[in-house]
Amino acid sequence: MKLKSASVLKAAIAIALSVTAYQASAATATYDPSTGTLDIPVVDVLNGAQATTISAKLQLQGDKLVLASFDNAAAVSGKRVTFDGATNALHFPSVKVLGSDTELYAKLKIVPGSNPIAFTVDQLEPTVFSACPDFSAQGPISGTCVLSGELNKDVALTANTTWILSGGVYVGGDRANSATLTINPGTELIGESGLDFLYIRRGSKIMAEGTPDQPIVMTGPSELSRGEWGGLVIAGNAPVNGCAEGVLPCEVAFEAITTETYGGSDIADNSGLLKYVQIKYAGYAVRPNEELNGLTMLGVGAGTVVDFVQVHQGLDDGIEMFGGTVQAKHLVLTGNGDDSLDWGSGWRGKAQYVLIKQADDDGDLGIEADNNPDNNDASPRSQPLLANMTLLGSQGIETEGAKFRRGTGVNVINSVFSGFAGYCVKLDGAATYINGGSSVTALSGELTIEGTYVNCVTNFSDKENTGFTTAEWFAAQAGNVSGDPLLNGIFPAVGSPLVDQGVTITDNFADNTNYIGAFKDANDKWADEWTVTDSLK
Repeated sequence: MKLKSASVLKAAIAIALSVTAYQASAATATYDPSTGTLDIPVVDVLNGAQATTISAKLQLQGDKLVLASFDNAAAVSGKRVTFDGATNALHFPSVKVLGSDTELYAKLKIVPGSNPIAFTVDQLEPTVFSACPDFSAQGPISGTCVLSGELNKDVALTANTTWILSGGVYVGGDRANSATLTINPGTELIGESGLDFLYIRRGSKIMAEGTPDQPIVMTGPSELSRGEWGGLVIAGNAPVNGCAEGVLPCEVAFEAITTETYGGSDIADNSGLLKYVQIKYAGYAVRPNEELNGLTMLGVGAGTVVDFVQVHQGLDDGIEMFGGTVQAKHLVLTGNGDDSLDWGSGWRGKAQYVLIKQADDDGDLGIEADNNPDNNDASPRSQPLLANMTLLGSQGIETEGAKFRRGTGVNVINSVFSGFAGYCVKLDGAATYINGGSSVTALSGELTIEGTYVNCVTNFSDKENTGFTTAEWFAAQAGNVSGDPLLNGIFPAVGSPLVDQGVTITDNFADNTNYIGAFKDANDKWADEWTVTDSLK
């Protein structure tokens, strides 16, 4: 195994390890083995994007830790214990065991239906590095371990180690020898070069559950330029298009790595969880004109959880969906070199609370949307629901807002497009218009936009339109405005019309918001702390 860019890599690892050592320097809870009491001075209880802060004591009873008492507490910054109500997981960055030198990372899981509330221990890991586990190799310096090849058993990546990707690292075989890759809060993975990537195959899972104070970081060795490593790829068994008519289930070779296959018939397929994750400086052309993105999702199903994920400074697209039904909330796509959000091959998922900031030095579209380039009417037809998006263009180069083309459908609700030097919104191709309806008074419901502001140099553009223009389509639907949304950076300014003019959202995934854009107002802080420093400015 040959490590590349060794000096740069070692420097990056040294920084990562110094941060890890700093993070492990103060315990966030104490356990007294003489009384069986776990004392937690501060716990952030997460409920979506909101948090309530308490203090708590847990008491050991048999093999469970039972909630003995709790009280309100003042919020703090820095590392702290976090309870995530969506996953029922209680994360301790470090627990000090009284009477010893032991400090442990701990993850507890709530016992369903317990009263009083009780927890079982899901994971205990030392906060200090000792040795590389058997599924990895020793890295270039102490505290580093190298991952390579195929992982065919369940493994956990811990925050006490800096993990180095060497080449393509595959989790499981394709629907064979399936495995689960668990990644703990605060863990860092470093790709050595563009050809290093992490690939979750069909039937396997990634369980990457960070916290606001301890996001999981996937990055390149120097963090100076786009494309320093490949990126994260997840393949699933959900429906896609691209096969010959009548071939079901449709399974397709991945265009960038043609030996890999994705797709199937399971709408609710579960490839795991991504929560509080940064993916930085990724994207690489593995073949001419065939690039990996920051996050590539291939036929990923609606059982997969994607929430609080940032893709920053990628060489190609931020996130690209190849079909599937995956749903996401709280996405931050910043400074990416091509499109921020891209889809095709029949993606019928959903996304809500999406911030897109185009780079000043590079980039193409905020959204590039296709159904299928070879058969614009292929089934299943792409038709995601996109709610509460804020797309901010760059005046440095001529980027565009959103291009809906090649027969795609879409339902855009309560969103804002602003500041693009090109157009805000473009409909492109006869198949796209025809799918949308025969006229603005006879729209099909498969191509809609409501409760949305546009404010660009050119608000609308068309290509091969039939039945109506983009401007007519936009004006005919409820709550749309061509005008200044009054933004202050990423937030609505005081007096902005965005704060209370949203249209009703009726959906089993998307929240019903009364505002337009990714943020209700300047006090809406869901993107704080866990995102890349200064990336939101």
